[in-house]
Amino acid sequence: MSKEERAYLELQDGSIYPGVLVGDREVEGEVVFTTAMTGYGEVVTDASYAGQIVVMTFPEIGIYGVDPAALEAKTPRARGLVVRQLQRVPSHASSKVDLPGFLAQAGVPILTDVDTRALTRRLRTAGTMSGRIARAPRGGVGDADCQLVRQMATKEAYWFSEDGKGPKVAVVDFGLKEDILRQLAAAGARVLVLPPTTPPEEIDRAGVDGVLLTNGPGDPSRMPEFAALAHAIAERHPTLGICLGHQLLALGYGARTFKLPFGHRGANHPVGHLDGRPGEVTSQNHGYAVDAGSLQQTPLEVSEVHLNDGTVEGLRHRTRPVLSVQYHPEAGPGPWEARGVFGRFLHSLGGDA
Repeated sequence: MSKEERAYLELQDGSIYPGVLVGDREVEGEVVFTTAMTGYGEVVTDASYAGQIVVMTFPEIGIYGVDPAALEAKTPRARGLVVRQLQRVPSHASSKVDLPGFLAQAGVPILTDVDTRALTRRLRTAGTMSGRIARAPRGGVGDADCQLVRQMATKEAYWFSEDGKGPKVAVVDFGLKEDILRQLAAAGARVLVLPPTTPPEEIDRAGVDGVLLTNGPGDPSRMPEFAALAHAIAERHPTLGICLGHQLLALGYGARTFKLPFGHRGANHPVGHLDGRPGEVTSQNHGYAVDAGSLQQTPLEVSEVHLNDGTVEGLRHRTRPVLSVQYHPEAGPGPWEARGVFGRFLHSLGGDA
């Protein structure tokens, strides 16, 4: 069992929340909250949470342990975890390790016994901000690091699924969730994963049928080189963007993004389709959104919206086979209502999905 001692979460605005530190490290990062009731293993291994201290609003975390087969990456990506109550001894048939032990192996601290209700209300009121998990408050919390894609993404190309006769899909990794690859492979696609530094000409030579631009961490407006890559790809190949990939496509075509006050993070976000299809409940994890007003001079149009705040949740190109979604259709822990995105994309490539 990891060492435990009194510690604090200190926010950039000076707010302080006491708790118990499980682990040895003191860390700084952007403090965000997620309302997901399950899937904490997927949350802490999701590269979109890189550089962030994640607050779980569900009161008891660690109940069912960690199953490596269900994770989005082999090692944790989040910088720290804050919970109300930590279950140190899990109870589930598929659990291979307890959550504190899994995070301790990667040096990711947990701050437990925190009033997460009060903390979440603060973040909703004041907005997302930087913070520090430390043994004593000391002020001077700095700005969070938003340039994390190159750290999270693969450095080398590799085949995730090479067998089969389905469409050949290149997945450009900006910090992908492995469930995206699993869903593509399950639908029969041959899946080639590429670094985000891959030149578009190299993707051309790979002879792919389509390209998927993945999720990832950070502020998309600070990634002009990746926005340019997204645009070049979309002008050459049928393209699907997810989360960060969606934002980069918009930027590549000349639109703008903006930072949400406290983001959309959870598994109960309602999305409406503007083509008349029934709405869906989706899993989301993002702090930025596409500015709908900035799309007017681009070839993109809004296809889906968030039913709570009206923000852009989907885009499609007016003339090219290019679409994107802000939410996570793979949603390992659920809900699975939006997984049809993969089928529609692969069908457009000539697949049977």
